[in-house]
Amino acid sequence: MRYDEGPWEDAMKGWTLDDSARVWVHVANRRMTKDEACKVQLHLDQFVAGWQAHGAALTAQALVVNGWMVVLAVDERPQQPTGCSIDASVSALKQIASLHPSMVDLDVFDRMAVLHRPTSDTPWRRTPLSTFWAQRKAGLVDDAEQVFDTTVSTLGELKTRGVVPMGTSWHAEMW
Repeated sequence: MRYDEGPWEDAMKGWTLDDSARVWVHVANRRMTKDEACKVQLHLDQFVAGWQAHGAALTAQALVVNGWMVVLAVDERPQQPTGCSIDASVSALKQIASLHPSMVDLDVFDRMAVLHRPTSDTPWRRTPLSTFWAQRKAGLVDDAEQVFDTTVSTLGELKTRGVVPMGTSWHAEMW
């Protein structure tokens, strides 16, 4: 089991899959405690160990990063995930809220928020998308603000542009 609360770059070193692996990135609605993140990591480790597509094992990994991010990755070269196997991963993610009473409010499916921080040595903040854009318009968020990009689709993209300056992210195109 692995729980990483260190720098982003250190967390990205924990992957053993090829950079071409497909990823699904989820941001929690609140930061998990270390105990909660460890429970989620154990749950996801057990899930990916038995994850299959039409009876064939999927080569996959999962990682909870900084208590905020949940990332699932699968190497599609030996076996591609299918609709049913993707549905199974969604089900596993939905089960997170039932792992412990303290996690009943934990949601990793709300896509209407931005995970960001002013610098790499400051804590992540989760802000509703409309509030983030209003802060940007008011000049409270500048181009250097680091944002977590949930639109990446491969592990290589996650490693190289999972965290980018706001000015180079898709958010900048909104202005």
